[in-house]
Amino acid sequence: MNNHHMIEEGQQEAAIEAFRVAHEGHAQEVEVQRGTWSIYCHCKHCGEIHTYEVDNEARERALGLPPWQEEEDKEEALFNLVRGR
Repeated sequence: MNNHHMIEEGQQEAAIEAFRVAHEGHAQEVEVQRGTWSIYCHCKHCGEIHTYEVDNEARERALGLPPWQEEEDKEEALFNLVRGR
């Protein structure tokens, strides 16, 4: 069984802990790989895989980035930058 979950920044440890608790009877067979914005949890005993990903808006907030611009807005901003406005 494979499951993909979107989570908020700061929920990574809770997601890992919840997976470990769910597989408590065979915790020694649980593999966890953690990246900056994603987590891969695999239970070798039952074959269950869960992936967790911090959603884009949460990433932007965590990095202090401005909200994502729509494609047309980005093109207009680039045009204005090139023209010196």
